[in-house]
Amino acid sequence: MNSMTATSVFLSSLTLFACNTDINPDFREGKSSAAEGSGTSVLYRRRSEPNERAFTFLLPEGWRISGGITRVDPEASGGSGNAIEAKLYMKLTSPDNKAGIGWLPDTRFFDMRRFPNQNPAAPLFPDGSNYNGMLVMRLMPPDEFVREIAVPFAHPHAQNLRITGVRHLPEISDEYRRMSGLLSGGYYFEYQTAIATMEYVENGIQYLEKMVCSIEDWGQLGGGLWSNKETWYVRAEKPFFESFAPVFATIGHSVKLNPGWISREIRSQQVNSNIALQTQRDIARIDREITEHRAFTNSAINNDMYLTLTGQEDYINPFTGETERGTNEWNYRWENEQGDVIYTDISNYNPNEDENIAVKGFKRSEVKK
Repeated sequence: MNSMTATSVFLSSLTLFACNTDINPDFREGKSSAAEGSGTSVLYRRRSEPNERAFTFLLPEGWRISGGITRVDPEASGGSGNAIEAKLYMKLTSPDNKAGIGWLPDTRFFDMRRFPNQNPAAPLFPDGSNYNGMLVMRLMPPDEFVREIAVPFAHPHAQNLRITGVRHLPEISDEYRRMSGLLSGGYYFEYQTAIATMEYVENGIQYLEKMVCSIEDWGQLGGGLWSNKETWYVRAEKPFFESFAPVFATIGHSVKLNPGWISREIRSQQVNSNIALQTQRDIARIDREITEHRAFTNSAINNDMYLTLTGQEDYINPFTGETERGTNEWNYRWENEQGDVIYTDISNYNPNEDENIAVKGFKRSEVKK
């Protein structure tokens, strides 16, 4: 049960991304200075998560990545509590480092005093100590976790933090609860999910940020076990936050999970948890549930994370015929066989004729009728 719950929540929260660090000087800030006309063209390259190729995504040319899929060594961490599943710890940043998206690793904690009858050894493990590789700490609601744990971890140099709003998302919590029952044999964990809007100063820059966080409570069966899930953020300089909303939304809707990686990860977690391997049919079912879960949670979260500033369209991939979600902030969309995408407002612009773009083979990607 431990393995399947970890798998379902971790994989369903892989809503993003990675890229390499190459910067094309003609696509600074994602806008082509070489395109003809007075409008703009934006090139998004399809990249793979760098460490294990767990998923692909679209990223503006010139944006950088740090981190990716990581693994915890149980010997180095003092136990196996956080070593069962892969973790995503990654940041994507604009060329000037003033806008970006980040994901914080899902981490298990242990509240030793929550169920005293189940934890007679609680006096030996004060808050801040290590219990089987997990930090001993009281259960927190998501907004408190963001303020006390997530922001200091993600932005250690942030000053004058001020949370200006908290929006709770009970429909997301209900969806996580449903998934936990499906993937853990009928035992339902409890969830709290919220989006916190905040402002702070870092290196002299005033930032506006939105961070989403879900808290998973294993209840009495876990004896005090809890964790953060789906903890990620978008941020930019406060005056320009809204102008980056189309970029954030385009990245967020472009993620494609690697089915082979999902299968390997599920089997790895089962081995690490001493659970018998399941059949390929079970793995396919899990994959299907994860896909449906991502579609629901992405839609609900994105509406708040991006302030509903960006309209979305369903486009047809000109090579595969598949439907892909993209932004309608530009009038025209082009795509090549590698999955790179160009958005433009210029009616007579053809990226295949643009000498400043090394990649070619683009075809128009039309809006689905």
